[in-house]
Formats: sequence, C-alpha cells, structure tokens
Amino acid sequence: MANDVGDNVKALVAEASRHGLNSGVDLCRRVQTETEVFLDWLNHLRRSEATGVADALLDGTQGAIVETAGCLALGLVRPALSSLRSEIDMVLGWLYFKDHKVEWEHLRDTGRGFQTKAQVLKYVEDHWPMFKTRFKLLEQQKTRGEHDPYRLLSAHIHGQTDFTTPNVGPLVELVEEARLCEECVILQRDVTEYVCDVLLAVYGDKWASLPDTVRAGFDSRLNAKQLRAFFPGNPS
Repeated sequence: MANDVGDNVKALVAEASRHGLNSGVDLCRRVQTETEVFLDWLNHLRRSEATGVADALLDGTQGAIVETAGCLALGLVRPALSSLRSEIDMVLGWLYFKDHKVEWEHLRDTGRGFQTKAQVLKYVEDHWPMFKTRFKLLEQQKTRGEHDPYRLLSAHIHGQTDFTTPNVGPLVELVEEARLCEECVILQRDVTEYVCDVLLAVYGDKWASLPDTVRAGFDSRLNAKQLRAFFPGNPS
C-alpha cells in the first residue's frame, strides 16, 4: 500500500510538473490579464475606502486571485473554482463588514455571523439608493458569459449533481486537461466583470476618483440613455 501511495504521488507530481511547464506560464499570464481591473479596484479600495475594519478581506481577495492562477498552472481545476468563488465572497463580505466593526469582531471571535451573498446585496440595495438601477444597467450590457458566475461556482463547490462531483481515480487524475483550465480563465474574466460591476454600482457617485482602468471604455459600454440613468447628475 505504501508503495502504491508513493507511486501515485510521484505520478501526480510528474503530471503537475508537465502541465506547468507546458501551460502554466500562459495560464498565469492570462489570469493576470483578466484581473488587471480587479486588482486596480482592490488597490483603490485600500487607498480610498478602507475603514480599518475587515481590510484582511481585500488582501484575501488578492490572495485568492493568486491561488486561482497557481492552481491552474498546476492543472488543479476544482481548487481553482473554490478560489474563484472566494474572490466574490470576500469582496461582498468587505462591503458589509467594513462599516460593522462590532459584527466583524464577533465573527472573528466566535465564527458566527457570516453574511451570505444575498444578505450583502440586500444590504447594499438598502443603503446605496442608486445601486439597483446601476447594476441593472451594467447587467444589460454585460460581456461575461455567465450572468451570475457565483451561482455556477457554488454548484461546483456544493457538488450535488453528477455534473459537478469529483470524477477522479488515482491522484494523477487531479491534473485536468488544458481545455478545462482555459474554461476557468474565462470564468475568472466573468468573476472580474461581475465583482467590478458590483463595485461600480456602489461607488458610481465617486466616478472622478476611480482608477483610469475602471473608467476606460465605460462610455462605449453604455449608450447615451443608459449613461443618463447611471449618472442622474453630472459624473464629476
């Protein structure tokens, strides 16, 4: 048995190494490309919107992006899917907890009080009056393939259908083919757009202070009528 385990581990390491040498650099570069605006948002939030509460969630989001790239470089798709969902969870969590110090400390001390995606979006809608209108406008002009990538990612995390359960035998089969890794890169693009749209709908009133990469191409994404609805006043 011990020898079988050892052989399995050696085969896994060899296959992950092969995958990394053949596809890893390209996959990492593509994840980097697909998250440039996302990372600019994180830097902006740290610099301009952080309250000193739950800042770790912003750092954790950046860490999850690195995890995604690293997992795909090794061909590990299921861990990459988990990291992708974490990117959404942590940004949404930050939007709530940054203004709720008592609740954040309670969560850290007891492990109770997590906020679900639905709860955070309801909170945002209630406290940022333009959020719902702006997010709907952005959804109307989305470029992502998945309307709500969180839903797809959650299906894989929960694994309650035959389409989303692990299908591996020996350890070496944990390393997936390049095609599936490339699909994850597309999902990273979808996650980036989804999260950035949420943030833009929240912080649209602060348009002038947003990073140039966030504002670039925005005018071409929405038509004139949609822009007037997005900015009821002058976007200054």
